[in-house]
Amino acid sequence: MKGYREETRTDGRTSFLLDVMEPAGIEGIDMEELLHQSADILEHFPGCFYVCRAQEPWAVLYANRELLDFLECQDIEEWRRYIHNNTENMLVFEDRQRVLAEIRKQRLAAQGRFAHVPIRLLTRTGRIRYAELSGRCVKTTREGEVYCCLITETEHRSGGHAIDKDVRDYVIHHLDEAIEKHWIHIYYQPVIRTLTGDLCGFEALARWIDPHVGFLAPFSFIPALEQTHQIHRLDVFVLNEICQMLRRRLDENLPVLPVSFNLSRLDFSLLDVFAVIEEALTRYDLPRDLLHVEVTESAMAKDPGPIRQTMDRLRAAGYEVWLDDFGSGYSSLNILKDCTVDLIKLDMGFLRNFTEKSRQIIASTIDMAKRLGIKTLTEGVETKEQADFLASIGCGRLQGYYFGKPQPLVGAFAHNEAQGRGLELRKWHHYYDVASASIYQTPHAMTLLEFADGKVHHLYTNEAYLEEVRNLHYTLEQVEASVNDPHDPTMYAIFRDTVQLARQSHQRETCFYVVAGSYIRVELRVVLEYAGRVLIFAEIKNITQERDRLTHNRFDKNLRFLYTLFDNIMLVHLDDDWLEPLFIQEPSEAERQHQKNEGITKMLVHYAQELIHPDDRSRYLAYCDPKTVLARLMAQPHSRLFDCFRVRDRHGNYSWKEFTATLLPNSGKHAFLTTVQELNLRPHTLETLLQETGEPSVLPISDELAALLWKNLQHSSQLCYFWKDRQRRFVGASRAFLDYHGFASEQAILGKTDEEMGWHVDNEPYRNDELAVLEKGHVVNNAPGHCIIHGTIHHITCYKWPIYQDGQIIGLMGTFFDVDNILRKNLEDAKITYQDMLTGLMNRQGLLDALMRYEEQWQLHHRPYSLILLDGRSYQRLADTYGEKTLQKLIQKQADVLCRLAGKDAVLARVTQAVFALVRYTDKRDVETQAQELAQALENIHEIDGNPVTVTMQYAIVQSDEPGISSETIYKAAMDRLQRTPKKKLKTDINKVQRPK
Repeated sequence: MKGYREETRTDGRTSFLLDVMEPAGIEGIDMEELLHQSADILEHFPGCFYVCRAQEPWAVLYANRELLDFLECQDIEEWRRYIHNNTENMLVFEDRQRVLAEIRKQRLAAQGRFAHVPIRLLTRTGRIRYAELSGRCVKTTREGEVYCCLITETEHRSGGHAIDKDVRDYVIHHLDEAIEKHWIHIYYQPVIRTLTGDLCGFEALARWIDPHVGFLAPFSFIPALEQTHQIHRLDVFVLNEICQMLRRRLDENLPVLPVSFNLSRLDFSLLDVFAVIEEALTRYDLPRDLLHVEVTESAMAKDPGPIRQTMDRLRAAGYEVWLDDFGSGYSSLNILKDCTVDLIKLDMGFLRNFTEKSRQIIASTIDMAKRLGIKTLTEGVETKEQADFLASIGCGRLQGYYFGKPQPLVGAFAHNEAQGRGLELRKWHHYYDVASASIYQTPHAMTLLEFADGKVHHLYTNEAYLEEVRNLHYTLEQVEASVNDPHDPTMYAIFRDTVQLARQSHQRETCFYVVAGSYIRVELRVVLEYAGRVLIFAEIKNITQERDRLTHNRFDKNLRFLYTLFDNIMLVHLDDDWLEPLFIQEPSEAERQHQKNEGITKMLVHYAQELIHPDDRSRYLAYCDPKTVLARLMAQPHSRLFDCFRVRDRHGNYSWKEFTATLLPNSGKHAFLTTVQELNLRPHTLETLLQETGEPSVLPISDELAALLWKNLQHSSQLCYFWKDRQRRFVGASRAFLDYHGFASEQAILGKTDEEMGWHVDNEPYRNDELAVLEKGHVVNNAPGHCIIHGTIHHITCYKWPIYQDGQIIGLMGTFFDVDNILRKNLEDAKITYQDMLTGLMNRQGLLDALMRYEEQWQLHHRPYSLILLDGRSYQRLADTYGEKTLQKLIQKQADVLCRLAGKDAVLARVTQAVFALVRYTDKRDVETQAQELAQALENIHEIDGNPVTVTMQYAIVQSDEPGISSETIYKAAMDRLQRTPKKKLKTDINKVQRPK
């Protein structure tokens, strides 16, 4: 029969019914009568024939026996029930829009006919059948327009891949065996970092190598598994294989790179995807940044709700979520608008014709993604031309057969080595992601520089930059040689000074070079500093070539080197009301304001307020007054004005500088040039200037001096002092006192007592001292005590005395000194401090001392307390990956989180590199909840300086009222429990983790 159907199709007889049903012969007749009269012919016709309505819901009117057998249905009623009496439902979901669109298109072009439309059908048992659909639209008296359709089975997909239906059936029924016997292999295709050419990751792809049917490509088994809702079992298997591989390589100290893997749309409805991935990572103890989750754009477009929720959970937990096949669907921009992803993957396949138009589409898409903070990867790269183009527009990563085909991991690494490519270490992933993100499309001459080990080299240059360099008769190598040559003091020193200034200011800075008689302006900013490397974004411009620039029209070539004598040079355009910076040696924030073109008066006032000494500001503003400056300039013999003012430098110091304004003759407009130059004044000269400017030599005395001194003492003194009313309630405190305790303002303490603040382990001594001051007029001197500051017990010494008004005590005033800080400053090398130097928390010795004091309160006043130990289990891996500095920043960040969440009444300590401790008076019912919350908060730290980290915490709790517990045993008991705490375990069978209902 199969051969007969193929012969029928090739000799044209498949259109038999369509040909006899010409409009003249069928239109206007009763379809039911026609089908009754033709029943015998249709039942024995060599093909799958059916009739349905020509409008939604495409209800079934007739189907012959061969079609019912083909779809594995006993009768037409069973088929109607299976497809809900809508023939659209017999098509694979992904094909429906395409098939309907193709039918409409052919109907318009062929007078109601359509032919050979490729389709995929679902049988009643879930099998997939490949076929072609032909038919025509016919008008009937009773049913209106109907479709008379013929289905012809094929052995080919629409893409041309040969797929035998027996292979599909084999796949469906042998998946468990293939997984168990590892007939499914994981192949890895390399992902290349565009900036460096190094291997930075892999995509994992499944291949079925069967001992019975041979090698099966993905298109042979993935659609079948999707349609029979078994795809999630394959995807979970792939996930586990990837995790096993990564764990094995880590254990063997072999290099590991991030791996991305694909999830089917159906996974999100068949599984709790987040739980499956989290438990796999926990089982194999892997950092989350080694796994990237890929979801196709078509899946997001068709079923965005559950997928988007899971994506958000994955990203919040520290995974990267990638959007695959971006641009291949109809809703690309809507998906980006509504969803947050970390990376988009573009496929060169959807732009097969590599034309200028397609280049612009790719460039615009990549630029748009970067402006949205999304990383970019282009797959399907097959030629050097494509790779070079993608590199030129700043695409972050590349993948395709040009760099390597999918193959087993050993072969993938060997191929990479044969190509001479390096491996991108995990610590550099974020660094180069940031570098790629800083490249964007611009007509300006732009480059990305890397400054490391005292040398500068180009990471990226656009075509405009290369053109500027060529016009100066340089090559990139010569530019690097000049900037790196210490014997070229101009370029070498100026570049490094400007880089240093940009590192300090975190702003764009400008410097100027004179190269081959041309002025070159360089604007640069530091993008990122990491592990001894400085990433620099720079734009250059040959301002000599701008004919309307004063620097080209007015300056003689031999005078161009004189700008180094000045701090800054400005061109003032009175008519246009703006200041144009021509040169700024070390621009401050106020001088950068000049570049914003906000009007002369506003910029001068801002400059005066920020940089000019307060006593000189009125003279400066009078000197610069735009309303009178032109007349004053013209009245001078040489059209120049001079004056001296004190200007603050970036260190906060004031020095005298000379300001000069020079009218520009024959400029055609009201414009003049201003310069600022350092004055190296001798002492007697300075004294003369002070006398001429009328500066006072002593501080004036007035009745308000005492109040002025008190106000300045309160705000500027480093003494921690306070004052209270007769009820021991705070009335005020110095700024140093508030800063010491971490309060933004007095509102945090006003009207409260020490007991309400909760910052003493034992409140009784403080209360007794203050009552003695208030009730007996005693003065307390050098009273020792303890205070909880940011979770750490500090040893302090206190002084308190009464406040009298008209002979009556109206309150008290006091101050204290932190003994620990004094000891640490005076004896920096001594090990007698209780403070952890890295975090500022208490150290182990301090914790033990604190436990003694809590134990005293437990024994004397029955105040129970708890000790919580929190242990990080991934510190060594982080240190090995990113270095000690990043690990220290993680520990500091964890300490900050604990300080924020633990409360003012808790004592915090770091007792080993990985273990934190918390002590507090607490209800035993609350301590477990608090321990869980603190551990979760620490695990929620997913990045340090942009580098992804995976933190795993365990905790142990011991309470003071447990049998055998004392201050001497509680710490050891907690450490023992912590050591016995098992690692988090995976559920018994990851394949049984179902999506929550």
